[in-house]
Order: sequence, then structure tokens, then C-alpha cells
Amino acid sequence: MPALPESWSRAALYPFLFLVTSVFGFLQPFAPLYLEAAGMDRREVGYIFGFGGGLALLLQPIWGRLSDRFDTRKPFILLCAFGAGAAYLGYRSAIEPWQFLLLSALGANGVLYLNAVGGVLIGRMVRREEGGAVYAGYRLWGSVGYIVVTLTTGLFLNPSGKLDRATLDRVFSVGPLLFFLIGLVGLALPDVRRLSQASGPVPKAPFPPNLRWFILAYFLYVFALYGASNFLSIYMREVGGTPIWITGMFAGGVICEVMVMRLSGRFSDRYGRRPLLALTFGLLPVRMMLYVLAANPPGVLLVQLLHGINFGIMGAISVALINDLATDQTRGQAQARLSMATGLATAIA
Repeated sequence: MPALPESWSRAALYPFLFLVTSVFGFLQPFAPLYLEAAGMDRREVGYIFGFGGGLALLLQPIWGRLSDRFDTRKPFILLCAFGAGAAYLGYRSAIEPWQFLLLSALGANGVLYLNAVGGVLIGRMVRREEGGAVYAGYRLWGSVGYIVVTLTTGLFLNPSGKLDRATLDRVFSVGPLLFFLIGLVGLALPDVRRLSQASGPVPKAPFPPNLRWFILAYFLYVFALYGASNFLSIYMREVGGTPIWITGMFAGGVICEVMVMRLSGRFSDRYGRRPLLALTFGLLPVRMMLYVLAANPPGVLLVQLLHGINFGIMGAISVALINDLATDQTRGQAQARLSMATGLATAIA
């Protein structure tokens, strides 16, 4: 395939991030509900999501190091996108818990890599002093994709209807097709080879103290967040939420995220990453406690709006900070460590 002009390749990052984040628009609200509708109890739901996260400890470092070793990301994007798409399409044919366990693990690890690789590519394009604003400028289009897909999915279902398996099969017949679009768009991404082929083995990613402390804090943050968030759609349903309430709850938080993300990127470039990280770390436990007080769909939706502040900051700043502490030769490995922390925290949570 002939190389595209650099301006076209950079422009391809917009639809790529749009599509990568858009898949959460059907997975986050409806994957937990699908597992319950397929006969899993909540303990099994937790184990299924946890296994996928735990497998990230094995797969994400391998993919990160190999992508640095060969100085290319496109083959891994294709592999992860097509693998995740096939896995989530397979939900409709799965019966036993172990089948959902394997399919969810394959899908989750594909999503983790695709979510991280955008940060790697953008980090190779920009200077450190503008990394937060540039990444946020691209990434907020991902949030727009999430809003479009989650609201469309809610309307695609009967807005006030049942959430049985036959109904949710419709979601997993169409939603996973987005992954195949991701793979095709990935072919146009800016993936210029920059490493010298004579430079010898790729060095291990540096692990300075700042990165260690951040990874630890990020691990605890994800542990608290996803220990609750994986069950949030089930909770919304139990307080009386219909499909449109469930998707509206997630969309509302991401609408706030769009408004916060670009500002957080610019602010962190000017004043540093720490002040905003302190804000989002401090806000999360308050948000978690407020869910306990939310006893009806409007209450849960209002609390979920705080997600906009949490992830509007963390979604941009975490990637920018990792890029600050890495080089072109080790950026894939460094972002893989962030994915490892996400996977381990999700598994334990």
C-alpha cells in the first residue's frame, strides 16, 4: 500500500480515535447486561471481566515491546481490531461461562491496545510542551464517537423495552462491526519508521520514580472506578432505568468529558500535570459515595455527570504524562505499562 501524505495520515487519527472510543458506547452499557441475560450471576460477571484484565499483564507488554522492536503499529492494530470484532460477534453463539470468559478476554485486550496506540502515535508527532493539548484535541473526537454510538444504541433498542438476550443480540450483531472499520482506518494512520535499524535491540522502557508513583496512583484510581463501573448499568436497571436511561446516563458523563478534556490538556501543558491529577484523584471517592445516595434513574445520571471531570482530565493527562517520560524508542512499552495497570486493577476490582 503506497504511503499517504503526512497531512492525510494525521487526519486519519480523527476517525480512528472516534471509532476506538465509540465501541465503549455499546460495550460499557450492555456487555454486563448481556452476560446477566445469558445466565451469568454477578460473581461470574466479575470473574469474566477480571480475567480479561488479568490477561493484559501477559499480552500488553508483548505487543508494546514488539511494536517498538519493529517500529510499526499497523499490524498490531489490524490484529487487535479484527480479533476484538470477532470476539464480540461471538457473544451471540456463546452458552457456557468459559466461552464468555475467553471471548471477553480476547475482546478486552484488543480494546486495551487500540486505546493505547493512539497515544503512542500522537506522542511521536508532537513536542512535550504541547502534548496535552494536542492529544486532547484528537481524543475528544473519541468522546463524540462514544456519545453517538451509545445514544444510537439506546434508540436502536426499544427505549422502554426489556433487556433480555434476544433484544441484546441485536446490539452484538451490529456494534462489533465497528472494530472492522477501526482496522481499515488504521491502515491510513501516521506510522513513520523512525528508529535506526542498526541501533541494536530495543532498550527496556525507562522507569523513573515519577512514572512509578503515577502508575501506582493510576492503578488505585482504576481499581476504585471499575470495581463499580462494570456493574453500573445493572445498578441503573435495578433502580428502574430503561435502555434509554442507561445509555443516556453514560452519554451524559461523556458530554461533560468533551467539555473538560480540551481545557485540561491546555491547562496541564501550561501549569503541569500534577494539579489536575490531584483534582481528579480527589473527586473520584466523592463520586463513588454519591452513587450510594442515588436511588432513582435521574439521581444516578446526575452523579455520572462527574465522570466528565474525572475522565475529561485522566483520559488526556495520563497519556500525555506517559509520553513526557518516554522516547520514540520506548513509547510503546511505556503505554503498555499503563494498559497493564488498567488490566491488573480491573481484574482485582
